[in-house]
Amino acid sequence: MTLLKSLLVTVPIALGGAGVAAWSTVRVSALEQELTALANEGRVAGLSFVETLQGEHAERQRAAYDRRRVLAIELATARRNRLLGILAIGAAGLLGAALSVMSRIAADIEEDRRHVGS
Repeated sequence: MTLLKSLLVTVPIALGGAGVAAWSTVRVSALEQELTALANEGRVAGLSFVETLQGEHAERQRAAYDRRRVLAIELATARRNRLLGILAIGAAGLLGAALSVMSRIAADIEEDRRHVGS
């Protein structure tokens, strides 16, 4: 396998992995900021609820907890995708190295065949 063919196989995998990792990193950052904002909002609502003991505050608090749960799930998904992207980059590198070694071995075998045949 030539270097060009090896690159045609490994570069798309590496680029895809890099894209997923970069997008997931941005997503993780945004979700962490939103989760922090919701936690602050929840603390304020909780203090307000304790002070007033009104049902309206309890509903807002429950909605904030539900949103925080959804955000935590999305954050876990984004982190998983980031890890998978990084693993794809590593796999592409290992595949490229393996293809390079196999190409060299094939070239050596072919050269030995030519010498034996002559």
